[in-house]
Amino acid sequence: MYITDLSFIFWFLPLSLILYHFVPDRIKEYVLLAVSLFFYACGSRTYFFLFLISITVNVILGRCLYKREKPDVLRTLMLVCGIVLDVSLLGYYKYSHFHSFLLPLGISFFTFKEISYLVDAYTGKAVLEENPLHDALYLSFFAQLQSGPISRYADMGSSYKDASQRRKRKLEMFSEGCYRFIIGFNKKILLADVLSNITAQAFSASPGQMSAALAWLGAVCYSLQLFFDFSGYSDMAIGISGMFGYKCPENFKYPYMTASVSEFWRRWHITLGAWFRDYIYIPLGGSRIGSKGRVYFNLFVVWILTGIWHGASWNFVFWGVGYFVLIVFEKLTGLPKNLKTRFGKIVYRILTLLFINFQWVMFRSGSLNAGLCYIKNMLLCPPNELADATALFLLRDNLVFILCAVVFCFPVVPWLEKVFVKEKRDRVLWEIAVAVIPAVLFVWALSFVVSGQNNPFAYANF
Repeated sequence: MYITDLSFIFWFLPLSLILYHFVPDRIKEYVLLAVSLFFYACGSRTYFFLFLISITVNVILGRCLYKREKPDVLRTLMLVCGIVLDVSLLGYYKYSHFHSFLLPLGISFFTFKEISYLVDAYTGKAVLEENPLHDALYLSFFAQLQSGPISRYADMGSSYKDASQRRKRKLEMFSEGCYRFIIGFNKKILLADVLSNITAQAFSASPGQMSAALAWLGAVCYSLQLFFDFSGYSDMAIGISGMFGYKCPENFKYPYMTASVSEFWRRWHITLGAWFRDYIYIPLGGSRIGSKGRVYFNLFVVWILTGIWHGASWNFVFWGVGYFVLIVFEKLTGLPKNLKTRFGKIVYRILTLLFINFQWVMFRSGSLNAGLCYIKNMLLCPPNELADATALFLLRDNLVFILCAVVFCFPVVPWLEKVFVKEKRDRVLWEIAVAVIPAVLFVWALSFVVSGQNNPFAYANF
């Protein structure tokens, strides 16, 4: 069950909210844990008991690691064993060729949450609640289970501590959560899923029959599709969390507004970057270690692991190494900060977006060779025409959606608010508009889902 399914929107989510908000406070978390486990069982029945065992083992280990009276050597050994166990399960089910094609639901994301939970319990960064139920709920909360964001224990822990404050803000958080859910749903269905049709046709075309226009159209649309697909899921996850009164970290900050490759990864999949920084890069020594060579080695390890996390394929390794090379290049040259002219900064921004677009081609392709052949078609005009009938047809029929996708990659709504809202009356009209327009689009998006025009989330495969 996906969070864009009609069964989720009209059955699972409303019933879960009713159960949660109308039971006594002392059993709310019990209800939400039961709901989360039921969600996982519906989405991955085959691996439900594996998920349950994994959560239980990690909670037991986390509780043991949090007891500071235990000897440091024993606690360290328990931490290592817990991490090895979590990584081994991820490695076997995601990278071994001896298992079923279907992966345990959200295994990459809940594995990273389990590791952060163990490490934070060990270091004391996470202040564990008395009831282990909170730990299990953090690890299994259905809103963030399929594709993140990768929250920390402290994110949900603060909600537990501020129970009285949460009750006061319940209505406000609920309404904000509903709005955020609708925005994410519209992103996913009206933009990402429409663009995916273009992407599928472009990337399924054989290299000899693909025009340069079709190659560029497919590459650009995939960059847009992946952003609205993944940020749409993150918006929906943040919205669902808010409906239940919990905080959820932001995961995107207009990434295509970036001025550099390094900045892009401070805007894209923010929680994944923070995870690798806190649990891989800094433990290796980070950037404060004396040797520059060691700093670059640490970055290399992070980017190799980032690539492999997405999949055990050479195109993902190439993708990770590509970002490593460009980030090191920016560190060595000081670009784009050292560029003195506005024109130079604009050119570098354009080159950065081109590089990111080529990287997404490698990310989308089934293999390293397929990705390189696709980029070759983009850069070197194929022997056939520059633009074929397929490219022109796809562009004509989807031009409005493509233009909307490009526009909404930027903070258009905040800009419009700043421009048009000058007086109190303007504020009322603005609030009506930003409530009514997304609601109308939501109904339109639902019609797409009813007609079967929705696809699984792209990051559900990772």
